[in-house]
Amino acid sequence: MSSKLQKKKPNAAAKAFRMAAQGVQNSQNWMGHFFRRMKAKGGHKYAVVATARKIAIIYYKMVSERRSFDPLVYEDHLNRNQQAKIASLQKALDRLKQQVA
Repeated sequence: MSSKLQKKKPNAAAKAFRMAAQGVQNSQNWMGHFFRRMKAKGGHKYAVVATARKIAIIYYKMVSERRSFDPLVYEDHLNRNQQAKIASLQKALDRLKQQVA
């Protein structure tokens, strides 16, 4: 899936999701962390498109499945992601220690 913006004029929903995505870039929750991670990966436009897509998917699931939003599911995912990153960095540190010794 391409992260490039389309040449055609976006509709009102796309504009709303992109504006919402830009609004979360400084927030201290899982969505703000996602935005900043995507910004580091591909730049500001990439992060806006990726975050807007995530917001749109959450909205679609809420409407189609008729259930309320549960942020704890995403917080749990963020915690697992952080633990995996810590474990990966620990393994890299152990490999460096073995190379030096």
